[in-house]
Amino acid sequence: MSEFKKSLTFWSIPLGILLFWYLKDILFVIITGLILGLAIQEWALFLKIKLKVPLYITVPFIFLIFIFLFILSIYLLAPIIISELKLFIPNLSDYLESLGIPSFGKILSQFLGKPTPEILMLAVSNFFNFVGGIFMIILILIISFYVATQPKFFEKFFEFIFKDKSLEYIKIFQRIKRKFSFWLIAQLFLMISIGLATLILMLIFKIPYAGIIALISGLTEIIPIIGPIVAASIAILITFSHNPDLVIWILLGFIAIQQLENNILVPLVARFAFQIPPLITLTAILIGGKIGGILGIITIIPLTVLLIEIYQEIR
Repeated sequence: MSEFKKSLTFWSIPLGILLFWYLKDILFVIITGLILGLAIQEWALFLKIKLKVPLYITVPFIFLIFIFLFILSIYLLAPIIISELKLFIPNLSDYLESLGIPSFGKILSQFLGKPTPEILMLAVSNFFNFVGGIFMIILILIISFYVATQPKFFEKFFEFIFKDKSLEYIKIFQRIKRKFSFWLIAQLFLMISIGLATLILMLIFKIPYAGIIALISGLTEIIPIIGPIVAASIAILITFSHNPDLVIWILLGFIAIQQLENNILVPLVARFAFQIPPLITLTAILIGGKIGGILGIITIIPLTVLLIEIYQEIR
């Protein structure tokens, strides 16, 4: 019996890895929903104590605030972005050709030159990918809402698994959940701040497509280290095609924004959100992107903190 247990333990590790790799797309959707739900749950519990209202009111209230801010952002930004896209799309071919990249027209003609069955298969594949992306977002929101409304679920789970030692693990879980909530609010704060700073920079130098660049800069801020580089590269590329003389000023502007972030914004949230060394952050992002794509990149930092917390507790 002892040999059987050893053999079972030995083979469970590679089998678990294979199962994780096979189900990685589903697992990262669940992980994203869990992290988002636990963070919102911590906010809802805080509001419950402060406002003295039930949890089933504070959780929907937070989700409604998110929906309201999302709709408000679309309402304010959509006219600017649509007007910029009307100017950008006709010039897109010229931008691509100046960079040595085939224009959209050439790509489309090459695509239409393929056999009809291949065109249909690619069109159906892209359609299902789009529908799958929408379904994935809806599923994440459903999971996060369910998790946020069930504060006792994990406590009961730990009590069932660890019995007498459950209180110790519940305390660890509470610390991790608190860090998740701090991470989410810090990311939202940084994304909004950097997006607005980029918009102001682009408007000062009258760079075209300022709204699109600011939106990209704000969204990519959720990816540490790599995100700001991507946003700055796009802004410099568009500036170079518009007015090469302004490239150096835009570059200095993005450096100033990063200094503002590193020396003022990040210290404001550092005492609440967790800090990870840059090398570990970059390595984690590369691993997360390889395993889980965009969801892997977004969730890998909270998962890294989870592993660090467990490692420190074991020590």
